[in-house]
Amino acid sequence: MYDSVFFWLGIEQAGTKNLLAHAENHLTNLTEHYRPDGQVYLSGYLKNYKANISISGISLKGSLAKYYLGDNLHTLTRADSQRAVEKLSDEVRLHLLDAKVTRFDLAQNFLMRHDPKAYYHLLGDCQHYKRIEQPESLYYNNGMRTKLFYNKIAEAKAKGVNLPEVLTGQNCLRYEMRFTKRLPNQFNQHEVTASTLYDEQFYLMAVKKWQQEYNSIQKLKEINLNYEIMKTPKDYFKQLQLFAVQVIGQDNVMKSIDQMRLQGIFDKPEYYSRLKKEVKQLCNTPELTTSSELIKELDNKVDQVCKHYR
Repeated sequence: MYDSVFFWLGIEQAGTKNLLAHAENHLTNLTEHYRPDGQVYLSGYLKNYKANISISGISLKGSLAKYYLGDNLHTLTRADSQRAVEKLSDEVRLHLLDAKVTRFDLAQNFLMRHDPKAYYHLLGDCQHYKRIEQPESLYYNNGMRTKLFYNKIAEAKAKGVNLPEVLTGQNCLRYEMRFTKRLPNQFNQHEVTASTLYDEQFYLMAVKKWQQEYNSIQKLKEINLNYEIMKTPKDYFKQLQLFAVQVIGQDNVMKSIDQMRLQGIFDKPEYYSRLKKEVKQLCNTPELTTSSELIKELDNKVDQVCKHYR
């Protein structure tokens, strides 16, 4: 589940009073920098981890999965994450178990029946998030967290990663959750340290949050026009509206409402959210819509991860 993990280790926890000198012996590609106040700091690398060292402490930013496994095509289990943190701590010669975690990503690859892009348009809006669809990915941002769906094989190929034979020709969809700010508040912890990551109770809580974040996304349904239930002109126009949404695409309808908001089409701001609500209700009419088989497939994949979280 774990991929990128960022650490901050203050000078008090580092176990050495001269981090700058320590870095020269344990990091590569060191570069010296000067801040406007004249204070010096160093940047360097430990394998794929980017390090910044000052008199205050050291930050490490990178993919823990790539550091430990050689690539991040796969992610780290709870047990793997412990071994990876201990290895990183040994190699940098610092007590990283007490380092504060400033960001971590939970992710899982799913081998799907269809191309990953086939699923994006069925993942709708999410409260408190801005939905951003790209040609090869789908993002949800809110400042503290980011959730994204993308084609992991396409991303790996773009970076020149050699694919294992088991992934060749597969449809590999990754669902990734990035916790980027104020982790103690997000997880109701006094602090989140490197050793917290592989605490079983915390890990289970993080995996459940990963699932809850997926469940909070509106799943768009398939529209099925049904003339047999048409009894009045109102029924006809309701199905006509649904047909229009089907042709345009539910996600495109929502985008058009957002564009109207930017242009200030309505006098009252609440009209935009009201209109979105009415479209959602229309697209969830029980007798005219059905759950998508693609969403059922993805739902099941997410559920299976949580049943076998260890």
